[in-house]
Amino acid sequence: MLTTGSIALLAAVLSGLSAWLWACAYVLMSMMAPLAYLVWLLRRGQITDLDVQLREQRLRPMLFTSACGIGAWLLLLIGAAPRPLIVLGGALLVETLIIFVITLRWKISVHCAAAAGAATLVWSLIGTPLPLIVGVPLIAWSRLRLQRHTLAQVVAGSVVGMAIFLGAFMVI
Repeated sequence: MLTTGSIALLAAVLSGLSAWLWACAYVLMSMMAPLAYLVWLLRRGQITDLDVQLREQRLRPMLFTSACGIGAWLLLLIGAAPRPLIVLGGALLVETLIIFVITLRWKISVHCAAAAGAATLVWSLIGTPLPLIVGVPLIAWSRLRLQRHTLAQVVAGSVVGMAIFLGAFMVI
């Protein structure tokens, strides 16, 4: 939801029907398709929950998500979408691939990475760090409180998300 909201914010800032159409196409390919795949895996009993808490169960969903992200980013690139959307799609793809590689050895908080990336995007677009200062710590706290992650895992996820998006938006 955070990433979808961030993409919508970027489309609104770009203000044009074309930006909204590209944003919708990107969301369908890179987020809705992986979500549908997760639901399918859950119904088949191949994962225990939609959060995919067990690191051992993350391989197939992360591979599928990575493939969808590559396809969605290539669509933006080849289709001549607005440059900020191409950069955002590339940043999300890099984030997904980095998290995927880390997940092969260690569990990292995808929620915190997404929250930090979205908050960094909001900061760069509208100039307020409030989501980064308030939102990310709240999500990190919830992941700790629910005992889904350790402190190191939420910090690592947050750092990965923020670093990738800071780098990406220095390019624009």
